[in-house]
Amino acid sequence: MAAGRTQRRGKGRGPGRPRASSSATIHEAALELFLERGYGAVSVDDIARRAGVSRGTVFSYCESKADALWVALDAAIARAGEALEATSGDGSGRERGALDALVEAIVAAVEPWGRTPPVALRDARPMGAEAALRDGAPARLQPLVERAALALALERDALPESPAAAVAPVAIVAAACAALAAWALEPGRPAASAAVRAAIEPLAAASRIHNDPRG
Repeated sequence: MAAGRTQRRGKGRGPGRPRASSSATIHEAALELFLERGYGAVSVDDIARRAGVSRGTVFSYCESKADALWVALDAAIARAGEALEATSGDGSGRERGALDALVEAIVAAVEPWGRTPPVALRDARPMGAEAALRDGAPARLQPLVERAALALALERDALPESPAAAVAPVAIVAAACAALAAWALEPGRPAASAAVRAAIEPLAAASRIHNDPRG
């Protein structure tokens, strides 16, 4: 009897996926729609219908459709922040230097991608989502930049907002973003970690030389 009631409820849901109110289901539905219709033509209601959930359920996982676009990238940013925080907590950041710690945090953050780009990066152009990614990047990356600038300020005995502390983290994070955007479109791409390391290690080294008091 209970099984019959469950089946009837499932049949009454109409088109869309079964109720699996998970972040992964909603994000997958959103990315499918962005590819099919274009990012600008998709609404939260469209995502809810495709995922087979209510509008309220979508908002419990995403504050906006931009969050659905950014999910894999936000996860990488969070990993970078956690890695950077861990190095400052265990003292290894002081041993290797703030910029080296930032480089290693970014490299570690994208390592899970291997040679497979997140859909939002790989298909940003066909989705019509390039502007949404570009416009959303500064606010999402700001906490990581600020954390790195603070560590560098302590290392260089400078204020976090001073050029000695603020410029290099911004440059390194921006270079990482540009490198990953290009990497995602390469046909025979290397691992993400290798691509981003090649782009940002020279910047960290140049900043160290420029700020070396021994000149």
